[in-house]
Amino acid sequence: MMVPEKLPQPNRNFCIEYREKHYSGEKLEQLLDALCLRLQAMGLAPGMVLASVGGQRWLNALLLFALPRMGCIFFPVDPALPEYSRRQQLQAARADMVLVDDACLEKLNEDSASRFPARELGLDAVRLLLATSGTQGQPRIVELTGRNLAASVLASCKRLELEKSDTWLACLPLHHIGGLSILLRCAHGGAKAVLVDRGNPRVLKEALGKGRVSHLSLVPAMLHRLLEADSGFRPPAALKAVVLGGASATPTLVEAALKLGWPLCPSYGLTETASQVATLFPPPQRWRPGCAGLPLEHVEIKLCEDTDVIFVRGPSIATHARCMGGGRWKLTDEQEWLNTRDLGCMDSEGRLYVFGRNDDVFVSGGENVHPQLLEQALARCPGVEQVAVSAFADVTWGDALAALYCGPASAEQVTGWAQRNLQGVFLPRRFFRVEALPRNAMGKLLRTEVKRLVQKLFQEEYT
Repeated sequence: MMVPEKLPQPNRNFCIEYREKHYSGEKLEQLLDALCLRLQAMGLAPGMVLASVGGQRWLNALLLFALPRMGCIFFPVDPALPEYSRRQQLQAARADMVLVDDACLEKLNEDSASRFPARELGLDAVRLLLATSGTQGQPRIVELTGRNLAASVLASCKRLELEKSDTWLACLPLHHIGGLSILLRCAHGGAKAVLVDRGNPRVLKEALGKGRVSHLSLVPAMLHRLLEADSGFRPPAALKAVVLGGASATPTLVEAALKLGWPLCPSYGLTETASQVATLFPPPQRWRPGCAGLPLEHVEIKLCEDTDVIFVRGPSIATHARCMGGGRWKLTDEQEWLNTRDLGCMDSEGRLYVFGRNDDVFVSGGENVHPQLLEQALARCPGVEQVAVSAFADVTWGDALAALYCGPASAEQVTGWAQRNLQGVFLPRRFFRVEALPRNAMGKLLRTEVKRLVQKLFQEEYT
């Protein structure tokens, strides 16, 4: 197992490109020094937590590298959060300073010879606070140390064969580990990170069309929009890996992308694991649903014999999180295993397959039904572009399954297809067509919101 003994240092070749401007080497160092001096003048001191709540991508990218030099902890917050939820998270993180915009970047003296006296955080000090996705309800604030981040970065760069000549197109949100880890990998590997506005198909297509991007990270919703915007667009020859993660992908979407030549690398990871746990690389020619590839060499994986729940252990695993009501709690057990609450299996060659959350399981007619498996089946119905399965209370079935879907198909058409292709308890009792499914910024289904919407639509049907 790969256990880092020191933090990987940003390579001098590392370059960030943002809005046609390039920052690398001495120019980047001067910019970071200037930002540190500005924040120090604003009252930020070693040991403090700085929260960035405005979602400014350039600011968050710079804070990721500047704050450890100041001995401070970075907490990027989802800018879309309701005010009440934001206050809760800031309180849980114990934020000492909150930036609501990028005013601190205005008129920075980037050419100044002044150097900031670095107070670099140690390997085992907390560097990053991140809220989990909250797909099941209330999120938690995970503490990621320098060791956690270093272990993930080293293993990821090795798995994805990131080289100094590579360019990673960074379009994921920078309040999630998926987006932040791109910058950390490029910094260590000496590659270029091209920071673009997230998820815009036109922007992504233009950037890819320049033919120099080698790596790209997407969530399934972004890939869907990209293919929908131009189904005939072919990826450039330089593109070596499209890391697909953050949410479950339907076989239909993956098959369509592979057929067009997209080098998809389905991946599995969590905030608590500082990003990747397993990644399918090199890109497959064909994909089996749920396959996330071999575990990265810095983690161990075990499956609970009775429940098939995935447990992970390794140097990238966060051990503590901060509570909404104050205090901290341990995420791992006595042997340092993290219960991911995800269900999966391993094949004979050691590849990991992930099938959804343990706490998502419904009991319908006495049978356990995993919604993600049913969603994969329903996604093959003509006219269904996206689908989410939940349940409503029923005297006969217990959990009576219902499906929300987006697409041109009518509820009658979807019902007919389901009746021909699904049986027994695996046949949803209701189908509701909606404009959009409840998702967070990373494209993950918000299962609590899905269930609430299903119950609301079911009640409206009978009132």
